[in-house]
Amino acid sequence: METLERCFRGRPPGGGAVSNSRHRDPRGGGGEQEEEEEDPIVRLPRPGPRPWRRPSLLPHPRLHPLTTLALGSASAFLAGLLVAGIGHVPCGGGAGVGPELGGSTPEEVEGVVSAEAPPTWPRLQELLQRHLREERVEAWVREVSAGPHGAGSERGRGLAQAVLSAMAGAGLSRAWSRPQPLPLPTRGSASLLWVDTEGRELEQLPLDPEAFCAWSAPGNATGGLVYGHYGRPQDLALLRARGVSPRGNLLLLRLGRGPPAPKVAAAAAAGAVGVLLYPDPQDTAGPGGGPGLGGDTAVTVHVQEGSGDPYSRGFPSFTGRAPPRRPPGLPPIPAHPLSANTAARLLRVLGGPRAPAQWGAPGRGLWYRPGPGGRRLRLSVASGTAPGTLTSVFGALEGRLEPDCYIIVGAQRDSLGPGAAASGVGTALLLELAHLFAAMGRDGFQLRRTLLFVSWDGGEFGHLGATEWLEGYPDLLHTKAAAYISLDQAVLGDDRLVAKTSPTLVPLLESALSQVESPNEGGKSLLEQVTKPGRAWESDVIRPLPPESGAFPFTAAAGVPALELGFDEAPGGWSRAALGTREDTLGRLQGRLRGRLPAVARAVAAVAAQLLLRLGHDARLPLDPGALGDALLRRLAPLQGRGVSLQCLSSARGDVVRAAETLRREMAGSEGTNERLNRGFNARIMAAEASLLSPFVSPLVTPFRHVLLGRGGHTLPALAAQLAGGRGRGTRGDTGHLRLRLALLAWTLQGTAGALAGDAWDRGDRGDIWDRGGLGDVGDHGDSGDRGDSGDRGGLGDTGDNGDTWDYGDTWDYGDNGDNWDRGGLGDQSVKKRKNKGVWGAPPTRTTPTLAPPAGTTPAQAPPTRPAPAQTPPTQTVPASSHTPGRGLPRPTLFGSTGGVGLKSCDIIRAL
Repeated sequence: METLERCFRGRPPGGGAVSNSRHRDPRGGGGEQEEEEEDPIVRLPRPGPRPWRRPSLLPHPRLHPLTTLALGSASAFLAGLLVAGIGHVPCGGGAGVGPELGGSTPEEVEGVVSAEAPPTWPRLQELLQRHLREERVEAWVREVSAGPHGAGSERGRGLAQAVLSAMAGAGLSRAWSRPQPLPLPTRGSASLLWVDTEGRELEQLPLDPEAFCAWSAPGNATGGLVYGHYGRPQDLALLRARGVSPRGNLLLLRLGRGPPAPKVAAAAAAGAVGVLLYPDPQDTAGPGGGPGLGGDTAVTVHVQEGSGDPYSRGFPSFTGRAPPRRPPGLPPIPAHPLSANTAARLLRVLGGPRAPAQWGAPGRGLWYRPGPGGRRLRLSVASGTAPGTLTSVFGALEGRLEPDCYIIVGAQRDSLGPGAAASGVGTALLLELAHLFAAMGRDGFQLRRTLLFVSWDGGEFGHLGATEWLEGYPDLLHTKAAAYISLDQAVLGDDRLVAKTSPTLVPLLESALSQVESPNEGGKSLLEQVTKPGRAWESDVIRPLPPESGAFPFTAAAGVPALELGFDEAPGGWSRAALGTREDTLGRLQGRLRGRLPAVARAVAAVAAQLLLRLGHDARLPLDPGALGDALLRRLAPLQGRGVSLQCLSSARGDVVRAAETLRREMAGSEGTNERLNRGFNARIMAAEASLLSPFVSPLVTPFRHVLLGRGGHTLPALAAQLAGGRGRGTRGDTGHLRLRLALLAWTLQGTAGALAGDAWDRGDRGDIWDRGGLGDVGDHGDSGDRGDSGDRGGLGDTGDNGDTWDYGDTWDYGDNGDNWDRGGLGDQSVKKRKNKGVWGAPPTRTTPTLAPPAGTTPAQAPPTRPAPAQTPPTQTVPASSHTPGRGLPRPTLFGSTGGVGLKSCDIIRAL
């Protein structure tokens, strides 16, 4: 107040000057005048004598100076808002343009934000014809496959620089590379010998010097020899039925019919001391029965289950060095690849029981058992790891309206051999798609979401580069990445189209196939080519994501819908056999395709372009959440008729189906141009897949937490395998353990229903799995006497339960006796202590296993540990009829009292 009075009196505070270029007489007599004096001090004129005027009947109002200042400020503010509003209206009315590149659209904008329409299919064909050049595709495949370019190698780094330059030259918004230090597998030395009982060498068998098993355990394995066909569980069961045991022997297995890692793990669980893997000529024969792989060629494989760095599961590697302790995700026995010729020499010494007729080897024996003083087979492997650095290359084409939402497309770049089919075709298609969409941007069309093109390193050893990148964003990626498209091994043949995909992407893929012309049948679309009379096209094309796929970790570990698309040969073809060998060359691939590699590659690129265009442009993500309900139904079908009530799981699946249908109705009944609604719908769609990651297992122990695709006892396939094997229904502890697993699966599915509904707290009575009578007796909440009996619920801590159904090794079930494959699960010592303290005793403390820090690092550099996430069930309302007089509300039971097991909700929470 004092300051204002001094200003109006012409005396600035502190005696200083007030500099203004314009002022107004507060009395209104002089109007607005320009100040001409050199003196910067404002001197207001003194009031003169007032002339006489007739008194007014109403008093003349005078405004306080503060009021005048406030009114002026408010007027200026309103005028600014008006000008800003007028300036914000787009020219031409109607549709507006989005913010500048790199910005984001405010949530308050509800109208159409982009007037740009996607190019029509004829226009997209024209762009593909112009920018996807066949000679450039072949040139890239030739450059990539000119020689071996393993992960972290010198030539691999040179290719990374070439890909980085190509992405920058394509006109993308940004291109960069990402180095990642990791321990990488090394070949080392290996030998296979016949030795006598004293260990002296009798005969040395030839080995391919370029092939090895990455992540194999080093050491020596000596014993007899057993032939195990493909090493699948059914194959090992047939061996046991014929009285042949792998225990104490080396197991000879054929490659194919599944990845090598589960075969080695199953052999270790069966007691084998080593594994030999070979490509059988029956599996690798060329067209017309011609020769496939060379007789002296062995296949390089990795024997790690899953993907990523096994020494830092669930989190990125920090130092790039392997700790001295071998991680649990790797097999404990040595393994090595053999050529077909070396395997034939071993097969000739087999005798004993004859192989089953369905194994396709009439008269072949199954067993070589050394007699007293007889010779034995000895495998020596000295493989290990060495510090290395991966280099993955990224290129971003930034979206205009949702730049923080990503559609990712990637391809493996490394290969221990030439890698024409393994990495060359995928790298070429990745760069051509980058050229195509950058050219669309130059032509005036820009996607609303960001496209991220990635060339991954380390794919040969279990998709190390992709998985390490995913592990850097464990809780963020599924909120930012809408989908992942893999171009790995996109062209292995031209006989059939195969898509390994998440269920939510199937309808979008169908739409894309209907737009692309078949490279084999002119005038037909790809959808018409793959549709057979009387059969749904999905039955011949769609496959679940396998662990060896480059798209697998995106869905199984990060909860991002993913798809891997490509042309393959008919079953029994030989092109896939060349992967991981020195015979994976451009000449071999062109010979198999009869010179049609560019045409087949163009068809794959056209389908991928359609997928990226829809995913990147549509205001509402073209993902089908209802497909999750269908996938759950297929997974639950094998569980029927196993003697276990599935009411809890069936009800939870029904909630998922109803929530998906409600979301569909809401989307159909809302305005498609409402930006705020679209963002909300997209968030619910993206959260659906991520909600299938089980919150009841630790990512440090079980990185692949997806209950449909993941690996571990928490998944529906593992539960089906357990019930099919007759396990889990014997003792009281087994029954309680099984019911607990069913309950945790039901809670996970309830989370999916909540994600689709958009409100996890408002699911209604349909989301209440505690009021359904559990999995035993319907409607049985247990009487008050049972609640106080700790002996009735002791199943979880049964000393005979060693946690084998929760072991690390997934559905292959590596041992029931708590061996080094066993991860303990819910049958560990903490649960046993809980049993001793009583059902309502203090909850046990669950600890997360810590990893030893790498050698030479400080404690601050040691990999961090994270506690296993826990989920508390929401509070449920118990009907009044279930109240017990004098005891208040009873504790709601999840299971009935059948078999003496009456688990309650708080039991589950405490067990976790």
